[in-house]
Amino acid sequence: MKKDSEILSVAISLDIDPDANCAVKGRYDALSSPVEQGGVRMDACKKGLLKIFELLDTYSLDATLFYEARTARELVNNGVRLQELSARHEVACHSLKHEDFLGVVSGLPMGDGVIVETVEKAKTILEKIFVREIKGFRSPYTRINRPVIKALEQLGFTYDSSETMPLGVEWQGKPFLMTAFDSNLLELALPSFKDSNGKKMTSYLWAIFEGKRVSLEYIDAVLWAREVAKGGLFIFSMHPWHLYTNYRGIPFSRERVMENIKNLDEVFSQLKQMQGINLIRQDQYLEDWLRREPVGIAKQ
Repeated sequence: MKKDSEILSVAISLDIDPDANCAVKGRYDALSSPVEQGGVRMDACKKGLLKIFELLDTYSLDATLFYEARTARELVNNGVRLQELSARHEVACHSLKHEDFLGVVSGLPMGDGVIVETVEKAKTILEKIFVREIKGFRSPYTRINRPVIKALEQLGFTYDSSETMPLGVEWQGKPFLMTAFDSNLLELALPSFKDSNGKKMTSYLWAIFEGKRVSLEYIDAVLWAREVAKGGLFIFSMHPWHLYTNYRGIPFSRERVMENIKNLDEVFSQLKQMQGINLIRQDQYLEDWLRREPVGIAKQ
């Protein structure tokens, strides 16, 4: 029997934010695409999230939920029982209003103090809604820099989960310190890998929902990672709205929605049946890892 330190752990994470959200030139926060309409929609997010909760319950899977605070508050105000539905899952933070912290699109890089204020407000809102401590963070667009990481450290977060790293010889999916940003914050990175044709993939499932990938490709990636990332963490992620609408904000046909749900069901079903992996929340993996190897954290 393999030791826990030799088993690949697999986590399912959700980035829960407005439908087809996009950064906008000249403003910090995101709008739903097409941004010319100037609005924020959450109908697809709500439907997708409820469907994913249903599938997670079907397979008794626990997930890590990265809530954008604006979205969480809006869903609660619209009668969604988020606290009850999220009870057995990890609740983490995905910013206040899906801010473009680095100003890549907005052209307005956020200052250190503004970043701290924004993330602190998001954390406070989520802790009030869910009545628990928020320990994890994933940055919008998975973009981070030193001010973002230092803000997380200052505000008492335990880990960030925004980086994407190539899984393989140099990194086996294990936590590492964010020393590149002069920080002792831990990173639980998302994996990238190659498909059977040698083309790069990441563990975000959006390509399934856009009809560019099939579920088997992601299952094959886990089978491969099971051998090369023993003791590491393989994180899947998705946006709930992507079950029902594409990244341009155009609703999918009923047939496409049913296909997306079927594909996601297949991913969950195959993971549940797979031997030699440990299905776990990100916070639980990190707790187990620190208990086993408190001084064994790799520096990146």
